[in-house]
Amino acid sequence: MSSTGASGRAEGGQLEERVDLSAETASKISQARTLVASSPSNLRDALALLAALEKRCRVGNDTPSLVRVCEACLDLCKEAGDDEALLATLKNLSTRRSQKAKAIGALVTKCLPWVVDEGDGFTPIVIAEGNEAAAKARDALVEELREITDGKMYLEAERARLTRAMAILKEA
Repeated sequence: MSSTGASGRAEGGQLEERVDLSAETASKISQARTLVASSPSNLRDALALLAALEKRCRVGNDTPSLVRVCEACLDLCKEAGDDEALLATLKNLSTRRSQKAKAIGALVTKCLPWVVDEGDGFTPIVIAEGNEAAAKARDALVEELREITDGKMYLEAERARLTRAMAILKEA
């Protein structure tokens, strides 16, 4: 029986074979950053480039590269200032089939400082008076993160922080 077959253990005692895509990940992330730096309208192309790489990392069981790709996607959306793309990318990456728990945890951890104060971990970020668009974007991101963390034991603490932040926002 082959060591890479559907049943049994793969080489190295792991259940699944791991493909190392770290070199390709570094080059594709820098290529995507260059695309967005040249023009923020290239954000969709950069995200499409990284989406293909994300799938290869996920299917190839390369969790460290997968986490880097997911975080880079969120960074590109945030740097471009496209809140709709940020929410769509976050939802898309977190609901992928067979998505790794570490990748989902990294997505939530990456977004938390954008919505809650890092000092106490639950106070929502203060947004200047009159900037309703930014407040709506923050509120939508809190809702999306709460939806992602719902029912995931490994994200219990983050969900509690987000719920407290949402309560503070609703009271205000």
